[in-house]
Amino acid sequence: MYTSEQIYKEADKRANKFNMYGLLFMALLAILVIILGATHLFPLGMDVLLYTMIGLILNAIAPFMIYIFHDIVFKNEESVFEKAFYKYLIIGITFYIVIDLGIALSFHAILLLAVPILVAAQYKSDKNVFVFIIIASIVMVPITLYGNFFFGQVYDANLLKPLTAAEAEDVQNRLDIATAKRMWEIFLHYAMPRMIVLAAIDYMAITMTGRTSELLHTQIDLSNKVQEQMTKRSNIQSEIIFHLADVIESRDIETGEHIKRTKRYVSILAHAMQKDDRYEKILTNDYIQRLEEAAPLHDIGKIVVSDLILCKPGKLTDEEFEKMKIHTTKGGEIIKNILHNIDDKKFLNMAYDVATSHHEKWNGKGYPNGLKGEEIPLSGRIMAVADVFDALVAERVYKKPMPVEDAINIIINDAGTHFDPTIVEIFKKVTVEFKEASQEKLTKEEHHNG
Repeated sequence: MYTSEQIYKEADKRANKFNMYGLLFMALLAILVIILGATHLFPLGMDVLLYTMIGLILNAIAPFMIYIFHDIVFKNEESVFEKAFYKYLIIGITFYIVIDLGIALSFHAILLLAVPILVAAQYKSDKNVFVFIIIASIVMVPITLYGNFFFGQVYDANLLKPLTAAEAEDVQNRLDIATAKRMWEIFLHYAMPRMIVLAAIDYMAITMTGRTSELLHTQIDLSNKVQEQMTKRSNIQSEIIFHLADVIESRDIETGEHIKRTKRYVSILAHAMQKDDRYEKILTNDYIQRLEEAAPLHDIGKIVVSDLILCKPGKLTDEEFEKMKIHTTKGGEIIKNILHNIDDKKFLNMAYDVATSHHEKWNGKGYPNGLKGEEIPLSGRIMAVADVFDALVAERVYKKPMPVEDAINIIINDAGTHFDPTIVEIFKKVTVEFKEASQEKLTKEEHHNG
């Protein structure tokens, strides 16, 4: 199940990383401006602009340096991008840089004060943070404007009238025209309109963020409901499989126990194969889970086989054996007919393959279709090893159990004829696990829980 907190945490982490690199890019631009100024390709003019660029660089690289030391040098388990303080640091630095540029460059840059709210909008909606940024941004408009009036690098005839560009370079001349009336005019004609525009931009950003949060919560709720339905259907699927296997067990106790043990063998062998480079991409966790759930159905076709044949204490006649062999094709038919409404079609196909192909042989002399080599589905090849091993070591009405070591040797000797030689190669590595599993007494509850 997904939660909004998990999604917001991941979103905040990505926003922190994105904004850190954004600030680093701004620092590089400021360095470029200083270099161009030193080569006289870009007029830095008053020292105010130089100090502004230096201050921008020092502040902009601060989050990056914290990341370097926290994550790379000290290698802390939790990344700094996941820390709550980091986003506030980035928002605060962004605020400082915008104000600094507004004072040093031009009052036209004041609208950059909308940038902090846009940066904050990338993170989880925080009403207190938004309110603070809005108030601070609006308050900083006249402060930045007056700062630009007294210390601004770029000359603006309207703001500094009646001073000429040359006269404006002297701060004393600016102080001389800074009357109360002039300050009020600047506030009324320059600050007020920008405060209104900035408030509108901030309001739209907050509204959009709030709407996005609502949509996110709706999507999470829908996703969780879908997940709940899928879980319910999966549980129903498991119940159907369990009860189908139960039907077999109710007719033949030996077959029922055989179903439980072979499921364990399949699990052991499949997980061992998953660790092999040749199978790691094929035998995914989902594949193995489906195979474990399908394994109990490999003998489902024995429902149609007579009790006289299933429980016969002696060797089957040729005619009886032919009737026994139909449990493979009938098993496939039963799975297709009874389980066709299951949503997981991959499971349905695997269960069909396991039921119909677990008696096929690598040399093509098996049944029902005489498949050869890799024509046999992988699930059927795995099931064949588990099925034969249990048939050898388990007691049946017609035979005594074979010693485990002898059964292991038979599996190994039949590699390339009965069994896939690659699978047998891996089987050799887990013979101890097979032996232990063969000695376990599985209860009905263990069978159900897998």
